[in-house]
Amino acid sequence: MSDNIPDYMRGFDISDDWGITPVTSTPTQQPAIDPNLIENSNLELSKVKEDVKDIKAMMNEVMEIVAQKDTITKEITDETINQRFKDLEKIVLPFLYNLSKSDEPYIHWPNRGPIIKAQIEKILKLTRG
Repeated sequence: MSDNIPDYMRGFDISDDWGITPVTSTPTQQPAIDPNLIENSNLELSKVKEDVKDIKAMMNEVMEIVAQKDTITKEITDETINQRFKDLEKIVLPFLYNLSKSDEPYIHWPNRGPIIKAQIEKILKLTRG
């Protein structure tokens, strides 16, 4: 198996189980929906909408304060940036690699192989130059 791993994946842990199972067809089981939950959710939805409105108002206030500042800077050393990118690779690349390993036609993400490979190339370009 290790001979089939691309060079960019060497040194990463690709044994993590992400809970993704390739299948040969679209799942047929539909979840049961309780009508009472839908009725109760309408009341909750109106509360959520009101909360979102309040959050938007607060965000607008914050953005106005930020806009008033001439500059906002934060010094980050090159070493910190490099480490953060390496950490990003350790999280994202194994996920994308494991997701693309299967040739099964369904994971509810059709044509994922080329898309994932393109994303891997983008990440490598950003993190490694």
